This record gives sequence, structure tokens and C-alpha cells, in this order.
Amino acid sequence: MKIKKINAERMGYSNKLMVFNLIRYYSGISRNEISKLTGLDKSTVTKITYDLISKKLIEEGDRKSSKGVGRKPIKLEAAKGVAASIIVKVGVEKTVVGLGYMNNSINKIVEFETPKNFNVFIGKLAVEIKRIYENANGNNIVGLSFSFPGMIDRKNLIIEYVPHFNWSEIDLRGAILKELPQCDKPIFAANEAKLALQAEMYFNKNIANLNNGVYVFISQGIGGALLIDGQIHLGPNYTAGEFGHMSIDEDGVKCFCNNQGCWETFASIDTVSKIYEYSNGRLEGNNYEEKFRNLLLKAEKKEGNANEIIKQMLYYLGVGTVNLINILNPEFVIFGGYGYLFPDDYFTEIQNIIRTRTLKPALKSFKKPLRPFFDIDTACLTGANLRVMDDFAEKAVI
Repeated sequence: MKIKKINAERMGYSNKLMVFNLIRYYSGISRNEISKLTGLDKSTVTKITYDLISKKLIEEGDRKSSKGVGRKPIKLEAAKGVAASIIVKVGVEKTVVGLGYMNNSINKIVEFETPKNFNVFIGKLAVEIKRIYENANGNNIVGLSFSFPGMIDRKNLIIEYVPHFNWSEIDLRGAILKELPQCDKPIFAANEAKLALQAEMYFNKNIANLNNGVYVFISQGIGGALLIDGQIHLGPNYTAGEFGHMSIDEDGVKCFCNNQGCWETFASIDTVSKIYEYSNGRLEGNNYEEKFRNLLLKAEKKEGNANEIIKQMLYYLGVGTVNLINILNPEFVIFGGYGYLFPDDYFTEIQNIIRTRTLKPALKSFKKPLRPFFDIDTACLTGANLRVMDDFAEKAVI
């Protein structure tokens, strides 16, 4: 009898967590929809949702529109204020710090130029984190989560390698606690592309029913993440998806990783901006994000050779993606990061390269190249917030 009781308790917990997560990820879902998705009977779903409401974890919203007769179903939503996270996107040129909430909304609060020296960086970041925490009075802050442009041991919170800064083998938890000894909240860290893909998995309807795909993170460098059988593939050392460092020209220019001819040396935003500046003079902008935006505008207006440079970037993105499709046989490829800025015809250009050069059997299930749902900062911050809220949810429903 005791074993049956334990199993029943575990099943009850699992069902409650499953229902809570559905409401978190699919805001506005109804009890009837939850019942259909989970196979739980309606009375069980009703009991669970009332328990979650009593814990102030979810709220009832407006009634959903319905073509049927009778009362319209009530929307269920995660309660925004029940939990918050301090979220940090560390970029090659700028760092963004904000707050994330249980209902998946985020609030970007401050950004600053990322110092290349780690000790300077963590000191400056600690000041901003402390300020945000104090302004929030610590209310409902349940975790701190980082997005990094490099390889992160997310289990042990070790910064394994960030090529642009040459940060390696850094104890992130120790560094944070040294600056913020009063911090008693769970700390999370992960690679930016993997966090961005996690955000896309739940909010990009174009991949809602797809289980295998590639996320190409276009920035000051090229990162990546893999979705395999519905799970983000991490690898035993959490380094899976470093597409930007596959060599496509052994005699190419030296990369930040000290290899030569890496993919990112042909198609990152800083590379193409530098190519334009070499023949046309300085692009307007205080950093490569601003310069790349201006380069896109010049390409649209066909100023100088801007359009040719962008076409070359798209060509290399296409060629690299052909390799990924031939090797991985994905159902989709999302061009994230600053790919969010690409007009539709850029995706068509890449699609033409893919269709021409990829092995035909690998294209049978492949969809066209996709635009990300989120811009670069929002994607990483949303993914970072999801990690905190996933952890909180497991504890909160008990």
C-alpha cells in the first residue's frame, strides 16, 4: 500500500507540473484544451487548476472566443508577479540586464559595454544586479540567469571558453558570490544560441510540431544550437552546436578561436561590416550592431558595393547551412541573432542556395529557412528566464 501511495503522489505531482507548464508556455489555454492535450479528465484538470490558483501561480483571464453554443471557455495564464528572475545577456559588445517573470514577459533595465577583462566585467555587473535587486526589494526574485557567447558548463557553472574575450575555465558561481556574498538564489548559465532556441521552441509557431532543427545564431561570430528528437542537444561537455568554428577554408583568415577559415570569418556581422569599410570608409555606428544595421540600409538602397557584400554573406550562410543539412537532416533552420533583421528576399536567396546544393533526400522533410520569433536580446533573455522559471515551477507546485 505504501508503494502505491508514493506512486500516486508522484503521479499527482507530475500531472500538476505538466498542467502548470502548459499554462506557462501556452498563455490563454483553456481547461478543455489542457484535458485534450494531456489526456487527463476534465475534473482532474479543474481540481489541479483551482489548486494552482489557490497558490497564486495562475490566474483566470477573459473568456476565449468560440463558435460553439454555451459558455465560452476561460483563459488560464501564469501569474506574472509570483516570481521574477534577474536575467543577463552577455554580448561581445554590450551586456543587457533585466527582469523576467513567470508569464514569460521580460523587462530590459540597463545595458553597458562589455569589458573584455572578466574581473572588470563581473565587478560592473555586480553593481547593476545589486541595484536591480534593491529596487525590486528582493520581492519574488527566485534566480539569476546568464546567457554567454561561448561554451558554458551549465551543470558546474564554469565558463569553459568565450573566444572573443579569451575567457576560459572561470568559476562563474565563485565570481558572483565573491562580488555578491549575500546572493542566496539559484544561479544558471548557458550558451546564448541554446537559450535562444529554447525560447523559439515554445513561442515560434512555425516550429511547433517539428522535432529536429538547427538554430544559426548570427552575431559578432556565428553560434548554433541543435534540436534533436524534441530536445536541445548539449553534448557531454555542453559544447554541441559550435557551427561557427567549422573550417570552410583552411587558408582563410585567423579566427578568434585561433583556427583558420572558420565559417564565422565569412558571414558574421563584424566580418561583413569590416569588408565594407575596407573599400568604402567607416560605417556609421558606435559598435558592429549599429554598423551592420546601417550596412543593411545601404544594401537596400544599393549604395556602393553594400548589396554585393551582403549577397556574399548570404552565399556563405547558405553554403555553411548546406553542410549542416547534409550532416544533420533537420526539418528546419532558423537564422537567429541578427538574422531577425533580414528582409524576406534574403531568406529566399539562402533558400535558393540550399535547394541547389543540398543532397536531395535531405530536403524531403526540410522547410524553408525561417525567421526567428525573437530579436537577439529578447531571445537570449527569454531563454534565460525560462531556465529560472522551469526550476521554480518544479518546487512551487508541490
